[in-house]
Amino acid sequence: MADTSNVLTESAPGAPGSGRLRGNLGPLAIVFMVVAAAAPLTILVSSPTNMINGNGAGLPVIYFIVPLLLLLFAPGFAAMTRYVPKAGAFYSYVTAGLGRKTGVGAGFIAMTGYLVFQSFVFTLMGMTFNETLVGLFGDNAFQMPWWVWTIIMIVVVAALGISNIDVNAKVLSVVLVTEVLLVIIMNIAILVQGGTPEEGVSFTRQFEPDVLFSGSVPIALLFGFSIGLGFEATAIFRDEARDPEKTIPRAIYIAILSAAVFYFFALWGFIQGWGTDGVMELLTTDETAQFWIVYATAQQYVGTIFMQIMQVVALTSMFACVLAYHNIAARYLHSMGHSVLPEKLSFIHPKSGAPYVASLTVSVIALVVILLWLASGIDPYVFFGWEIALGSLALMMVFVLTSIAIFVYFRKNPDKRKNVWVSTISPLLAFLVFGGIMVNAMVNFSALSGAVDNPVLNTVLMILPVVFFVIGVIAATIAQKRSPERYEGLIHHE
Repeated sequence: MADTSNVLTESAPGAPGSGRLRGNLGPLAIVFMVVAAAAPLTILVSSPTNMINGNGAGLPVIYFIVPLLLLLFAPGFAAMTRYVPKAGAFYSYVTAGLGRKTGVGAGFIAMTGYLVFQSFVFTLMGMTFNETLVGLFGDNAFQMPWWVWTIIMIVVVAALGISNIDVNAKVLSVVLVTEVLLVIIMNIAILVQGGTPEEGVSFTRQFEPDVLFSGSVPIALLFGFSIGLGFEATAIFRDEARDPEKTIPRAIYIAILSAAVFYFFALWGFIQGWGTDGVMELLTTDETAQFWIVYATAQQYVGTIFMQIMQVVALTSMFACVLAYHNIAARYLHSMGHSVLPEKLSFIHPKSGAPYVASLTVSVIALVVILLWLASGIDPYVFFGWEIALGSLALMMVFVLTSIAIFVYFRKNPDKRKNVWVSTISPLLAFLVFGGIMVNAMVNFSALSGAVDNPVLNTVLMILPVVFFVIGVIAATIAQKRSPERYEGLIHHE
């Protein structure tokens, strides 16, 4: 009798065990996962800071162009969702093109990026809670140390993480629709009132060379890339999608196009409230303006109550963002639990169908990271920059690896090379574009990390993704030696 002990099977209803995830997510639900990871309102609120460090009032154009660069990556990526019908997205596709060990290394880099961003948003939420309460209720508002709020949020996300994915999708949908509506209402109010008396509303000023190329365009490109950081979620929820053959490709293109249009409109409309020249004059003369200017815009053009609602929704925006990152990281662990990581990580909950062991593991990692930061005594605002720089570089590396893996996959499978754009031109262009962005990030790494005068720290942070790649390769090598049947036998059954 053949040995079937290492073949992936579905868990029986009511019994925990390893298995494929199941769900009924449509294309819009998956798009919500992607856009929620980018946190639209949080991006808008942080954009004045990005304008100061980037290309000023020309940033809306960057927000439009950079997501569209994903259209170079999308054709090959969408094809891989059909030819490699596995969850795990970048991890699975790098495995298919470059081999299991390289795939696991890429998966470890991706998990590093998502876990780092999860830690960043959890901490940012904790810091923002007290500020929001004071803004709403004054100095006598109920306050707690920031880390208490952070731990509470970790617990709440952990509870949602082990629930059915449809519940998560509904939570993200409500939050996302709310924050998008608030931005649209504010911008319509600005346009209806004609912007500022001095400059009015301009539809072309952002495209003029003196605006578009002001400041640092390379840094602005890195900020633009942050909008697409959750893009992988379009495929990582493949097993939980309804009719994935159609759902995933649709979600990919809807996510890209909607992000490009929305983020351009969001920031362009906000700028009209102060004027293209006026907003930069304020931001450069008042260092504190970057923190309050978006809320002041909402108050001026819509009203105080609306501004207070926006403050609260900014918190829920961060919550939706961290929930999306949590779910993505959990599915990475679940996918690799089928072959190279401990098998328990692949267990699914008998009732909710969630990857509950992987999800709880992600929550524990989040808690441990926060406790380590607390023990270090480092100012959270200092390591915010470190986390943003490390997380961004890690995910850029995975985009580059996946691009070349898609190209190699089609070289290995000539029978699937039905379209030269999809199989060759698109992945090579994506490799060149994202490779250029990655090099740009490394050249400007100190500007991202904020550690301008600490080359040793910047070097360590830049090396960390490579270190985690090597750890992933070592983990795969150990798994291969310990259980070659499991390692090899599940390649086509994840």
